[in-house]
Amino acid sequence: MVDPISTSAARPRISRPGEDAGLPVQGSAAGGSASAVPTAAGDSVTLSPAAASLPDELKSGPPIDLTIVAEIKEAIAQGKYPIDLEAITESLFDNYLELVS
Repeated sequence: MVDPISTSAARPRISRPGEDAGLPVQGSAAGGSASAVPTAAGDSVTLSPAAASLPDELKSGPPIDLTIVAEIKEAIAQGKYPIDLEAITESLFDNYLELVS
C-alpha cells in the first residue's frame, strides 16, 4: 500500500531566498523567470562602457583550444589518459582546508 502525499501544515515550510524578509525574488537557478516577480520601483543596473565591452581575445569565444580538448576526450575514451589520483586527492583536500579555515 502507498501512503498518500500529505499537504499537512505540520511540515516546515521551505522558503525561497529573500521571501522571509519580504524582498522580491528574481528567478531561480531552477530556471525561474525574472519577470514572474515584480522588482522594486527604481531599481536599475548600468554597466560602464569598459565593463560592457569584451576584450578582443574573448570576442571570438572562450579561450579554449578545441583541438586539445578533442585529443583529451579521445585519450580518456581509449583509457590512455594518465590520471594521478594522489594529486587529485591532495588538491581536493587542500581546497577543502581552504573552505573550512
